[in-house]
Amino acid sequence: MDAARRQRLSLISFCLLDLVLYTYGVISAPRIPSHIEGIALPLDFMVGIPLGFYLLVVRPRRLTLLSVMPVIWLGYALSALALGAPDAGILPALLSALIPVELAIAARECLKIARTFKTAKAKSPDPMVWFRETMLYLVRKDAAASMTAAELSVWHYALLSWRKKPYALPSEREFSYHNAGGYMNMILGLALAFPVEIVAVHLLVSQWSVPAAIVITALSAYAAVWLMGDARARILRPIVVGKGSVRLECGIQMEVVIPVSNIEMVALSDNELGPIEESDRLNYGTFYHPDAWLVTKSPVEVRTLLGAKRVRAIGVSVDDPKALAAAIKEATE
Repeated sequence: MDAARRQRLSLISFCLLDLVLYTYGVISAPRIPSHIEGIALPLDFMVGIPLGFYLLVVRPRRLTLLSVMPVIWLGYALSALALGAPDAGILPALLSALIPVELAIAARECLKIARTFKTAKAKSPDPMVWFRETMLYLVRKDAAASMTAAELSVWHYALLSWRKKPYALPSEREFSYHNAGGYMNMILGLALAFPVEIVAVHLLVSQWSVPAAIVITALSAYAAVWLMGDARARILRPIVVGKGSVRLECGIQMEVVIPVSNIEMVALSDNELGPIEESDRLNYGTFYHPDAWLVTKSPVEVRTLLGAKRVRAIGVSVDDPKALAAAIKEATE
């Protein structure tokens, strides 16, 4: 059994045990003398279980101490429910003692998060890197960090990137892809249509349900921001060919750095790919119609919204695919 599976099993076992302890504590509270239960239950729920969560879950996975705080507050809420009042037993005293500890932990962890973000920002001009490194410190899971970083990056690109230039070094050749396949034309069309449609749908749905109309409008506005952020990311994160590597990107959705020594060929159509299985391909062409496939000699790790994947062929849409193929051929010679 590998380490990842053991960790998952230990987490599931701990959660099941906690569920049993929480259920037993709440059900048994009325049957135990109040002067005993008012001391034992808060200590179990607000100290014992959070301590076990730290030792068995947080520490082995090197998670942030901030993840212990929700467990403490869950214990407080269940203690207040079982004892019948938020000031029953030792709850007020225990809460008064734990709040300063939580504030100290929060301050310490916030400083660590700020340092991690500052370090990542000093290493790279790319906001995706800043947010991913910061989220990896918090969650320690590549898929969760990538998804959260993408969400944060969307807002950064949509709101704070309008005076920025594409991220590329002077020695690198840039190849844009935001106009390929009519993607930017589609975004401009949606930008013109969205305001009218959002208002119209809101007015229509509000005749049936105002809360539903508010939810739909909020989701529509979020979708508009997401599309705008991805469009800006496509402009600011070009495909670049350097001296020793090629960096493929597709907005906030994908990125991979490939050493030129590992590049087998650049195929300008699906027919040129050869016998490469579908499982070894990633298609990030506009509307799933790539005009360039970069094929590698051995699998490479591609970062996506759902985490890392290892493939041999990555399909992209490029404004000038022939120029990209020529630049990569020149770099590999």
